[in-house]
Amino acid sequence: MDQLALAFSPSPGIGHNQPPEPVDPIDGLNARLADSHADLVARFCDLELACGRVPDPIASEEDAAIATDFIAQCQAHIKNTEAAHRREKALFLAAGRAVDAFFKRRCDTLNAALAPAVSGLKAYRDTLARAEARRHEETRRAAAEEAHRFAVEAEEHRAAAARLAGEAQSLEGRSRAAEALRLAEEATARAAAASEQAMAVLEPTRIRGDYGATAFVRRSWSFEVVELDRVPREYMSLDVTVVREAITRDGVREIPGLRIFQAEALRVRSP
Repeated sequence: MDQLALAFSPSPGIGHNQPPEPVDPIDGLNARLADSHADLVARFCDLELACGRVPDPIASEEDAAIATDFIAQCQAHIKNTEAAHRREKALFLAAGRAVDAFFKRRCDTLNAALAPAVSGLKAYRDTLARAEARRHEETRRAAAEEAHRFAVEAEEHRAAAARLAGEAQSLEGRSRAAEALRLAEEATARAAAASEQAMAVLEPTRIRGDYGATAFVRRSWSFEVVELDRVPREYMSLDVTVVREAITRDGVREIPGLRIFQAEALRVRSP
């Protein structure tokens, strides 16, 4: 059994050659620590109980001497316990670093291998986004022109309706005036619909996979140092958090000595 397994396993007892029952690793660790450090735990109990016997108040030289010696004993025990703590934890720290390295190495390797694909998909998405932006602008411009045309048409029909209503001397004249008013209302409705289309916001460009994944671009504000000597005193530490909060939360777009820019990166969301 290796060291890490031993760290989680209580000391074997009689019949330990029998197949062990499944045990929770944390329960096993707690049992092993309690068994290995039974004297240390017992000493803690004794000292904690003794705390209630320290003279209170301390009113004499003898009481002060007793309290001094007792505090020194407690502090020595705490110091010894902290040393034991470090010894016990050293194995887990080393194991944690080994686990981190095991997985991180593989993730870093795959990320590096994946970078060209991500870059290619980002380039394709940017080309698609530019094409969509051009189409959207053309549609928006045409809709704005159409809205203006319908608005002019509505005014012409409305003026005609008013003129016909004033001149109407018969049922036919009043019908012509009503028809002109109906045409004015229709043109007004079409102008409103075209205006709404002209003001439509372009939706972000997204690429959808065949199995539900979605690729999109996420933008964020960032900065770089251009002239350190020009950076204001409140930013002189160049604390990333302070500067990032200024440009994201407070909307600061200009800081002397820094170049503030909007960066974008491709993200792919799983279904």
